Amino acid sequence: MQKDKQIFIFEGLSSRLDTFITEKIEDYPRARLQTLIKEGGVSVNGKKRKPSWPLENGDIVEVVWPETKLTINLKDLIVSETKDYFVINKPAGLLVHPQSPVWETTPKAVFSEGETLAAIILSTPPKYFEATMPRAGLVHRLDRETSGIMLVAKNQDFQEAMAALFANREVRKTYNAICSGELPDDKGTIDVPIGRLTGGKIKASPLGRQAITEYKVIERKKGFSYMELYPKTGRTNQLRVHMSWLGYPVLGDWLYKGATAPRLMLHARKLEFKHPLNGKKLTFEALPPKDFTAIWKEKTK
Repeated sequence: MQKDKQIFIFEGLSSRLDTFITEKIEDYPRARLQTLIKEGGVSVNGKKRKPSWPLENGDIVEVVWPETKLTINLKDLIVSETKDYFVINKPAGLLVHPQSPVWETTPKAVFSEGETLAAIILSTPPKYFEATMPRAGLVHRLDRETSGIMLVAKNQDFQEAMAALFANREVRKTYNAICSGELPDDKGTIDVPIGRLTGGKIKASPLGRQAITEYKVIERKKGFSYMELYPKTGRTNQLRVHMSWLGYPVLGDWLYKGATAPRLMLHARKLEFKHPLNGKKLTFEALPPKDFTAIWKEKTK
């Protein structure tokens, strides 16, 4: 799917190409537009130019957004569906939404930022999905390298009701993780605040916000632990930060010093909650994928 071509005529004495484009396409950050220019998506009088190219009065500037090739079929991800929501089993490696927040106010921008779950949803929305849904119906997210269960709303009433359940900690979440080291305790609770420090890294910090994770060891073997993790709060990177703080980082977590693995060994296994509109108890579960179980067998053989 491709964004429509845009053509502008520069009128004035002089301006850098990137400055002019930033003024004309206000929804996008300058850095993103500079990248687009460098990648050849912007031409001046039919020729590709650098971001610093000086424009002259009457120059014709053409912007063509890159085509995002979607390789994943949404139907292949859906494990349950009703008129109010659908539940998917997200594969590891799929980004949930673009990192730039521009797409939230300009949904078509999602198609110029590579393959994401949001782009997949908006390109082939399921039945009853409202076209005006904020944030492509998302009510929560998973890290790119985390696999597992995610719920997506089809209408705004259900989206807002689910967002309230998550905010009020009325959704029980269960994750599987393979952690570096053998935890001595069979179960426990980590109640350690998490905050974003100078430089942007998220870490355990007394200046952070309250974060609580319960854990249970399923199996210990050859220097690794197969875990169930139950986040009681929903802080960014909470499980990864907490396990690292405890001294048993998630396998494959390069940011928090976990042992090397092909990807982050974290899987969102289960969601449990009461339907916010009718009170019915709902449970959605997806077993860890083959690559997850294969890594456990490889590391502990």
